[in-house]
Amino acid sequence: PSPEKPPRPLRVLVAYGPTHEPIDDVRYIGNRSSGRMGLAIADALAGAGCAVTAAAGPGVPLPTDPATGVRRFRTAADLLTLLRSEWTAHDALVMAAAVADYRPRAALEGKMRREAGARTLELEPTEDILAGLAAATRPDQYVVGFALERPEELDASAAAKLERKRADAIVANPLETMDAADVQGSVLLAGAPPQWLRPEGRMRKDAFAAWLVQVLLPRMVARRAGDRR
Repeated sequence: PSPEKPPRPLRVLVAYGPTHEPIDDVRYIGNRSSGRMGLAIADALAGAGCAVTAAAGPGVPLPTDPATGVRRFRTAADLLTLLRSEWTAHDALVMAAAVADYRPRAALEGKMRREAGARTLELEPTEDILAGLAAATRPDQYVVGFALERPEELDASAAAKLERKRADAIVANPLETMDAADVQGSVLLAGAPPQWLRPEGRMRKDAFAAWLVQVLLPRMVARRAGDRR
């Protein structure tokens, strides 16, 4: 008998870093995301044998594994376009990008001058990235979202986001995760009822990423094989 063909690597799309929503040709609305958590997850998935594509925001470091594919984005609209083009070729999405909730309704040409006096910016909501991918998401694909809130609001926010986004898992991080080298994170897994998994104490982001990959990777593989549990 012919030898069994080895299974192909799991293909995982990891989005991380901030978005920059332009005010004019010089300034933008952004946030303090360093991208280190998403980068650590991308590296941990690559180290576990996955074929990883990193969607990296402005100003963030790139994955260390040279085999990891890299795509860049700047705005929320850029990211949604990028993910729509890449999603069908992947088995799982880790949506760690810190997408701005609002952008200026119309960016100004050139550079605003202080001498012109006070300005008022009219803001509009940015795209809901996961909702924008919902129509293209297959039953065999696995979706991981993120929640970032004050500690006292974190569990409720993650549970609401799990249901609203129809994700398979939500990684929950307190606000102090931003700019920090370590994290006290947890993950909420979809199910009846949903299940919280929490490592003990604070961890370096690379250690938390390794723990998270151990939790999620078997579930991603099972989903690709058609197991909806």
